[in-house]
Amino acid sequence: MSAKGTSFNEYLMEKLKDPELACHFISEAMQEHDPEYLKVALGEIVKAYGVGYISDQTGIGRQTIYKMLSEKGNPTHRNLVAILDALGLELMVRPKKSLAS
Repeated sequence: MSAKGTSFNEYLMEKLKDPELACHFISEAMQEHDPEYLKVALGEIVKAYGVGYISDQTGIGRQTIYKMLSEKGNPTHRNLVAILDALGLELMVRPKKSLAS
């Protein structure tokens, strides 16, 4: 529950700074196989931390971050990994669960 006088959006932005929640949010977005949804999820977490902070941590210019997370944006693997690293996250690959199990 948010503190009195705190908007839900501010509450949500604060919660998205939790690496566990951010991890689940991005993981769910990736499972949707929709690159637009992934950009939205990543963009919301970047906004929670602040684009300036992410820019400082990654060395990626603010305008470049805005552009890559925009509707027409297409983040490179290098930039995606850099942003995830700044958020305290890492990109992993794991085997799918077997249908026979």
